[in-house]
Amino acid sequence: MNYIQIGTIVNTHGLKGEVKVLASTDFKEERYDPNNTVYVKIGDAFQPMKVKKYRIHKGFDLLTFEGLEDINLVEKYLKCDIYSEDFPVENLQKNEFHVNDLLDLDVIQNETVRGKVKSITTFPQGDYLVVLTMENTSKLVPFRDEFVEKVDIDEKKIYIKDIEGLL
Repeated sequence: MNYIQIGTIVNTHGLKGEVKVLASTDFKEERYDPNNTVYVKIGDAFQPMKVKKYRIHKGFDLLTFEGLEDINLVEKYLKCDIYSEDFPVENLQKNEFHVNDLLDLDVIQNETVRGKVKSITTFPQGDYLVVLTMENTSKLVPFRDEFVEKVDIDEKKIYIKDIEGLL
C-alpha cells in the first residue's frame, strides 16, 4: 500500500480523546472525513484508525478516532505522524500539486541546481518548500508566485526566482 503523510499529532485536546493535528495536506476535508481510515505510524508499523469526528479549533485540526474517546488512550500517539492511502484528489487547479509530486525535485535558481525539495511545511502564512541545499543545509522557500517561477513535474525541476538571500 502507498501512504502519504497528512499530519502529525502534536497534542491532546480535552479529556474525550481528541488529538491536535498539525496538518501537512491541503485536502483536510477529504483526508479527515468521518468514517475514513487514516494510519498512525508507530515505529515502523502503520496502525489503521477510523476517524470518528473532525473539526478545526484555533488553527489546529482536531480528530477523534473510533474506540479511542479517552485522553488516556490517545496520549501514546503524541508526536506520531498520520498517513493516508495515496488516493487521487480530483480537480487540481492549474498551480496545485500533490506534495509527493514536489518531493525530490531539483531546485533551480539562476540556471544552477541549488538543492532538492525535501519536504513541504505549512505555516499560517502558507506553504514553504524545505530545500536541502548543495551545502547540506535546510532553507525555507515560500511556495508562492513571488518566489517560484515554474514547476516542471515531468523534468523533476522547480525554478525559483533569483532573489538575493532566498537560498
